[in-house]
Amino acid sequence: MNKMGEQMNVEQLFHKSWFRPTSLSTIAMILYLPVGICLFVIRVFILLQFFLMALLLPPSKMRQKCLQVMAAVLGMTVSAEGDPGPCRGRVFVANHITRLDHLAIHVVTSALKPALGAVPYYLLQPLALTASSLDNQTQESIEASEASFVVFPEGETTNGDVGMLAFSAVEIPNGINLQPVAIKVSRHWFNTSSVTGGLLNELLIFLFLPNTHFSLRFLPVEVVDNEGLWKQRTQSAIAQELHLTATKLNASDKAEYTKKLFFRPPSLASMARAVQQQLSPQILSPEVILAALQQTGSAEGALEYLRQNRPSSLGTAGIPAASTFSKNATQRMMSFQERKRLMIASARQRYIEKHELQITA
Repeated sequence: MNKMGEQMNVEQLFHKSWFRPTSLSTIAMILYLPVGICLFVIRVFILLQFFLMALLLPPSKMRQKCLQVMAAVLGMTVSAEGDPGPCRGRVFVANHITRLDHLAIHVVTSALKPALGAVPYYLLQPLALTASSLDNQTQESIEASEASFVVFPEGETTNGDVGMLAFSAVEIPNGINLQPVAIKVSRHWFNTSSVTGGLLNELLIFLFLPNTHFSLRFLPVEVVDNEGLWKQRTQSAIAQELHLTATKLNASDKAEYTKKLFFRPPSLASMARAVQQQLSPQILSPEVILAALQQTGSAEGALEYLRQNRPSSLGTAGIPAASTFSKNATQRMMSFQERKRLMIASARQRYIEKHELQITA
């Protein structure tokens, strides 16, 4: 049994982008680009025929053969090893690499993936989905069903290179025949998946590239006897077959990683402008606002601090704020100098923000 990988970092399980930035792949991609565009346009029209075939043909071996041929024309080739056996009333459990994994399993086994949300009934069959859910079914209803199910307990896609997420997103009733499926995906020039893309990105890549190959390995059938044990046992079996590490990371860890990957903290200048807008019409010097931001660390904290300790008429170092005006010529000149300093400091902060400069105090 494969050892659970507790020390693996979450970023090792995902690709940050679709394209592989190597000089050879870049040159090959440029040369292939005209062919890929033509292929994409042709496949868009063929996709409608695939949709109609999947919608109109009744379940049969002939339908499976037709779907496999049409899928290959669209850029998805599938090879299968092992014995899927009689698929009726069975639940196929697989690792998750692309959002179209269930289609690769469907063209071989006719298994349907439970739809996560509300999907129009006329789209269910062409998309290899079913409105039924394993959560509200019993062992008897699943075994009596004409269809079989395919589920992805990881809950999220991975790159399929080094490890698997923990099985935590699916519950299967006890006594159900469960068959693990190990999936490998390969394609030219592009990674198999990316944290930056969704279903539309994957579909465009499928139609553009010459081929995306799915290799399915059907493992021996198991019987679900304990909900806690089957998850770890099945995850380890698939990971061992694919030479991957069965980790304890889950879909929530991927969500946190994605959030950190794309989170850009607001700049000091933008927070200063936000604070000044909240304090309007009174204008404070940038030094006062920046000092409050550096002391509190956030726009909300700086705003609260300035409201509690708001300078009544003075800016930094005893200089009158720009909003005050005096009949005294000296004070008017000081007010002018303060406004000038305010404009220069604001322009400086906008320049720093625009060019993303790192300026230390």
